[in-house]
Amino acid sequence: MKILVTGFAPFGNDILNPSYEAVKLLPEQIAGAEIIKKELPVVFQKGGEAAIEAIREMKPDAVVLVGQAGGRTAITPE
Repeated sequence: MKILVTGFAPFGNDILNPSYEAVKLLPEQIAGAEIIKKELPVVFQKGGEAAIEAIREMKPDAVVLVGQAGGRTAITPE
């Protein structure tokens, strides 16, 4: 099984984006599933296009897209 997990590149004046920093900390495998990590650009429409391209290329069994929402204090699935 392959799981694609994405996070975003830094944007604005930030030098890091916590979403991708968290993704990078994941192990290469979880419960026998291969974890594929991908950083997405923070540019209108480019992030979505990059995610779709990665899905087509890597053909994962599952996809988890991780993002940062400024001001939120809890994990909030969307």
